[in-house]
This record gives sequence, C-alpha cells and structure tokens, in this order.
Amino acid sequence: MRFKKFASLALSAVLVTGLMTGCGNSKSASSEEIVTEIKEPVEITFWHAMNGDLEKTLQKLTDKFMEENKNIKVTLQNQSSYPELQQKITATTASPDDLPTLTQAYPHWMVNAMQDELIVDLKPYIENETIGFENYEDILEGFRSSSNIDGKIYGMPFNKSTEVIWYNKTLFEELGLKVPTTYEEFAEVSKTITEKKGIVGAGFDSLNNFYTTYLKNKGVDFNSKTDVTGKESVEAANYYLDGIKEGYFRIAGTDMYLSGPFANEAVGMYVGSNAGESFVKQGVGDKFEVGVAPYPAESVMQQGTDLYMFSNASAEQRTAAFEFLKFLSSTENQVVWGIETGYIPATKSAIESDEYKNSGTLVSGILKDATSKKLFINEVAQGVDSAYNESATVLEDILSDTKSDVKAKLETYKNTLMGIYE
Repeated sequence: MRFKKFASLALSAVLVTGLMTGCGNSKSASSEEIVTEIKEPVEITFWHAMNGDLEKTLQKLTDKFMEENKNIKVTLQNQSSYPELQQKITATTASPDDLPTLTQAYPHWMVNAMQDELIVDLKPYIENETIGFENYEDILEGFRSSSNIDGKIYGMPFNKSTEVIWYNKTLFEELGLKVPTTYEEFAEVSKTITEKKGIVGAGFDSLNNFYTTYLKNKGVDFNSKTDVTGKESVEAANYYLDGIKEGYFRIAGTDMYLSGPFANEAVGMYVGSNAGESFVKQGVGDKFEVGVAPYPAESVMQQGTDLYMFSNASAEQRTAAFEFLKFLSSTENQVVWGIETGYIPATKSAIESDEYKNSGTLVSGILKDATSKKLFINEVAQGVDSAYNESATVLEDILSDTKSDVKAKLETYKNTLMGIYE
C-alpha cells in the first residue's frame, strides 16, 4: 500500500498539549474500574483499512494473540480504504452504540469523538499496577505524542512511517556527491545532478508534507494561526518554484509518485515515505543501486495511524482491547510488523534489534538516525487537516506556472483558510 499518498488525509506539524477545547473530558477509568483479569470469553471488534499483505500480517499477529489469550476473540473488520474508514467512523459516532471496540485512525479524524467523550483515555490502563504497559516509554516519543493531549493518552501507535530521501547511489558515486542533510544542500545537489546528467535532480512526493515540514524547520507551526502569506511561507513556495524554473526540481504530477521517474532514471533523488521501499526496489530492479537517507532537515513529519478504543466498550472489552494493544506494541511483534509491512517499528528496542537491522531492508539501516530527528504532526484541532490538504492544491497551482505570482496565490489561500477555520 502506498502509504505516502494517504498522508494527504492525515498528518503534518507538531502536536501541542492543550490544543483542543473540551477534549480533556474523555471517558477515563480509575484503578477501581479497571478489570485486571479476563475470566470469561469476551469479543472485541477492530475496524481497519489494511489490505493485501498488510492485512495478512495483521491477521497473523491477531491469530497469535488469540492463541495466547484463549478468552479473547478479536474480530477484524476491514473497511476497505482510509476514506471509507474515516467516513464510517464519522457516521457511526452519531450512534455510539454501533461503534467497534477499537479502530485504526489518524488523530485528526478523532477530534469530534474526543470532544464528545467517545474515546477511552488509556493512561489509567498504562499505569495500572496489574495490567499496565511497563515498556510504554520504549515507544518513540514522536509517535507517543501524536495522541497525547491534555495529559490524556487517546491512542497507541500502529502503522507509522516518515519521509526519507531515496537516491540513485550509483549516480551519486559517479558524480562524487554527498547525500544532502539540509534544504540548501538538497537544492545544490539537485542542481549538480541536472547540470552534469541533464535530468531532474529531485522532488518531493507530497506537496503538503513539504510545505508544512519546511515551515516547521523555519520555526513555524502549521495551525489556525499560521500566516500563510508570511515570510517563511513565501520562502517555502519560492524554494520549490526556483527549482522548477531552473529545471532541477519537479513535482510528482500525473505520475502520482516520484518512485516511477526515479526508477526510470529521470530523477536523481526524491523525498518520499520510507514505506515505499518495496515499490522503489520493484521499479529499479538491477538498473542501479538504491540509497536511502534521513530527511534533509532537523524536523520531519511522522505519518500513519494510531489505535483508539471507544467508550461504548464494556469494562471487560476495554481490558481485552488494552491487552491486544500491548501485544501489537511489543518489541517482538513490532519487529515482525516492520519487516513484513515496511512501516516503522514503533519501539526503540525493535528498531535497534539485530533481527530488524539485519532484515535486509534498506530502511532498517537508517531508521535509528531518521527517527532521532524531531518527529511531528499537525495540531489536532478543527479545520487544520482541511487546511493542510488545501496547501497541496495551492502549491501545485503555484508550481505549475513558472511565472506564478506567489504572494497573490498565497493571499488567495489565506482567504480560503478564513472559510475553513470560521
């Protein structure tokens, strides 16, 4: 599954504690209310949107969990796709009794559910002396923060990824190029590739990821208060537009992903999801050696969904669901998930394990460095996700015309945001 495309449905800039009015009122559970032993059979349902080999791996892990927990039955219910899953969650929150026990979701999808007290705060379970999650801190902080709001823990990291540089290692060695570590170096290396080889140097798969990540690295969080006509925003647009004008940058456009042009040696490198490794390898074959490196800036977006528990679940179902969440988050199972799906293992111990590092994936060798950067997402608040999605449309409009009036188009974007946030 090409996860990077789904980023448009989801994430981007840093999460700030206390950013949602009223979301501190989620359903919680005191130590006295938590069931600490499942004595009778209990069934939990899990909505997801994993398909193909991803679903097979999820089913394999679920079967393993049920074998180890005879009194818990987990029913996986595939909702076909992220858009359909989001729509079903949104529609079903109007009749909460019809919600599942667990769902896979991006934090931004759950804003209303949090405000309506439909999500269980997992913190009392994590801290419970009997069934608590002792290794919770082993989960990467950047992943934990995405669903930690107002001191409450709403979700557990699930299928996570981030952006990396995919580059033609053979070409880089031929030209004596070093892999860029900053935006400035990224542009300079791209120029050199274009000058020396006559091909496009680079590009970014996701325009809204590029835009909000560029802002973040310039000290600007993307939220309802962001001045999209400000200096940093204009700089972001011109950074990419200058490359388009001079021929060393391009956008994915009708190719949808830059992995295709990259495999065809029409692009020297590009920024895309680490989860795209299988597509890169399949496209490139034996044409050249592929290299992968961390994102060329200090802060990088974390992408992917978390798992949320709905408050309509019984006490026994909540405990059963929590045990399942712990199981999926264990080092052993995160290694399996990471190797078989291409997503980032959510725990530090899994990323650093010999089994994962020696798994043969290109990404496994650089993930420790890639995830040591400042992982962030957008503020989880009303309108932010829509504004984020709109930024891709605006940037594509700007970059499709080398004579674009950047300031005028960003002013139009600003007016659009007034309607989104009002």
